[in-house]
Formats: sequence, structure tokens, C-alpha cells
Amino acid sequence: MDQLMEKYEALDQHKREPANRELTCSVHFVNTKFGPGTSSEDELGSVTCLVSKAEDLEIERIFKRQSADLATNRSLFEFGHNFEDVRDWTSIEQPLKVSLKAVLRYMVENHLKTTVQIEINKMYFNCHVIVLQAYSKFFMELEPIPLVVTLPEEKVSQKAFMLIYKWMLSDEPTLERNNIVAVFVAATYLRIKALLLGCWTYFDDVNCFNEATACIMYVESKNNPALDIVRNLMLTRIQKFLLTFVATRDFLEVPLKHLVYLLSSDEICVNTEVEILFIAVRWLGHDWQCRKSNVPSLIGCIRFHSMPLWYLLCVRRVETHKLVRELLGLPNVDAIINEAISKITSKMYEQKIEGISDHGNIIKNLQSRRWIVDDACPYYHHIGCPHTRDINFRQFESYLTALQQQPCDYWAKIDLLDLNNPRKCGCMQ
Repeated sequence: MDQLMEKYEALDQHKREPANRELTCSVHFVNTKFGPGTSSEDELGSVTCLVSKAEDLEIERIFKRQSADLATNRSLFEFGHNFEDVRDWTSIEQPLKVSLKAVLRYMVENHLKTTVQIEINKMYFNCHVIVLQAYSKFFMELEPIPLVVTLPEEKVSQKAFMLIYKWMLSDEPTLERNNIVAVFVAATYLRIKALLLGCWTYFDDVNCFNEATACIMYVESKNNPALDIVRNLMLTRIQKFLLTFVATRDFLEVPLKHLVYLLSSDEICVNTEVEILFIAVRWLGHDWQCRKSNVPSLIGCIRFHSMPLWYLLCVRRVETHKLVRELLGLPNVDAIINEAISKITSKMYEQKIEGISDHGNIIKNLQSRRWIVDDACPYYHHIGCPHTRDINFRQFESYLTALQQQPCDYWAKIDLLDLNNPRKCGCMQ
């Protein structure tokens, strides 16, 4: 039994011994540069390497390795030379280079390599679309960008587009007064916010647009919906210039809503409230058949209680102008006049009881305008003067004719009435 156990132990020991050895392998490499007949001793045709691990088989490194007698074939890099580190490399002065900003500006300002054409009524403008997109929301949202973009001339005129593109290229842009309306309309269509703000800088300045200049802007911007808000603003600037404006044919084309605004304003300047009635008659009479339906709107703007009492008492008998008589004969107007007479006489009676005989206080205590005293007005009278009964529409027309012949700045020289010391007319002196 003991012999049998020893036999199995010896056999088991014999089986375990190979597992403890380190495995080796012989790898034989042949250099293909040399023919099979070349001696391995003279030409190093083969290399035998014993390795114990698979990761040591770096074939590329082995093939690149040269024998000791071929060391003269090594490269400069293998000798250790480095061309990346050069002394004083960064200190060498470079030639001047034109900045990208200057190059791009030169190309843009001289229209080189343009990318889009803008067509307005058969005129073509070569432009850079990136410039247009920088300021215009219209072009920014235009997708895809065509080679030719056609713009409506009634919205963007040729002159306006040239000025706008010039404005885009300028570092310190300015706007010309004689083209600001066309530029504003075009900027509104193209949605150029910065340019619109520039236009409004001028519109908001009363030194640029006031009285006569505001009226000119109002007329210039008519029939253009994009300028409605500008026109409304200009209306508020017409005060002492009102009667001069009424004397022109441009006034006859004023829309009803704008006329209602003007005649309802406390800031307009007139010699007497009677002129407001005559202004309405002048506008209505220009196209009576089409405008007679607007009578109620205009009658509501007239402050009959601010008219001279003598005029209210006599006008329905002495006025000869057909349209004026027709208006005053309307039942609602007749009632308004009677109410005004009653209100004025009641106020005068109260003042008499209080010992006040100055008729000027009637105006002070009523909603009033800004009254003026124009020496060229043939019907100017103190409000308490009996001769106010003689005021008529023919005199008003004569006064408008006289205003047309006055110097352009005549309106600015007209004095405002001092309510604390109202000027007496020649009849009461």
C-alpha cells in the first residue's frame, strides 16, 4: 500500500512540474530587403529574438532598428537635432499687416464682391447683404436670400434707399431735412429701428419742427399711413400759424379728424371765436355735398359762448353768406346760439351786481383759446364793442387774402392778447 501511494505521489509531482516552468517561444524575423540567398552573418538577413511576453513583439520598432555598422544612416532627428526651438524666433519683427476691419470697410464702401442686388423701379443697387441684415429686420428675416430683392417704390424710393445705405455705412450718420419723410417711410417698411429713432430725434425737437415748419411737415406727410403719428404730433405744434395755414389750399384737404382736433384745441390762436365758425365754413364749402354730413362734428368744436354777445344777437339777421346762414339756421345750432346768449347775459348780470363792468371778464371765466391781436385783421374789436355785430364771412375771406401776401414770418410777430389788460379797439377809445 505504501509503495502504491509513493507511486501516485511521484506521478502527480511529474504532472505539476511543467506548469511551474516559464514558457518561451522562438520568433524568427526575416528582412525582406535581402534576397533568400544572402548570408545571414554578412547581411543581417534574419533576427532571432527570444521573448517571454506577447506585448514585447513590437514589430515596427524591430524592423526600424539598424545594426551597428549602419549607424551612419540615421536622420538628424535621430541624432537629437530639434528644429522647433529656434533662438529669438518670437523677437523677429514682422511686416505690417492691414487690419481685417480696414480691409472689410474698404470692400464694403467700394462695393467689392457684393452679395445681393436691390431692385427699385428697374434701378439696381449692388450691396452686401450682411450690411443690410445688420440694421434691417426686413432683410434679417428674409429667407432664403435671393440674388435680387425687389422693393416697392411707393414704400422705398430710390433716393431713400441710397440715403439709408449711406447711413448704414457711416460711423456718424446725419439725415437731410428735405428727405427725412421718404427716409422715415422706407425705414418703417424695412424695419430699421435705429434709423427710426434717429428720425424721431428730429421730430421731437420743437426747434426743428414748430408752427410753420410743423405745418409744412404735416402737409408733406399727408396720405401716408406710416406717418399718421408724425402728423398728429405736428398738429399740436400749429398755434399762431393756424390762420396762415387756413389761408392756403392745403388746408382744404385736411381730413375731418385732424380738423376736429385743431378746432377743439385750447392752444390754437385766433382773433375771435367767430373765426372758428368761419374756418369750419371754409372747409365745408370746399366740397359741400360730400362734407355736409360732417356738420355736427364741426359744430361741436365751436365755442359759441366765447363769441361776442353783439355778434350772437345779430348774426342770424345780418349775415349774407349762404352757407353760414344755412348752418346757423339748423335747429340744433339755433338752440346752441340761444343757450350761449343766455349764459353770457347771465354772467354779465352777475358781474353788474358785483360792480364789475369789464366785459373782458366774460372770456376769463369761460373755457378759452389763446387770443391774438392782429393789426391786419379788419374785424378785430374788443369783445364788448357793439361793432362786433358787423363781423361777417366776407371780411374773413378778405383777411385770409391779406395773410397770403404777408412775409413768411409775419405770424411770429403777432401779439397775444393780455387778458389782464385787454387791448381796446378803435371804436372804444
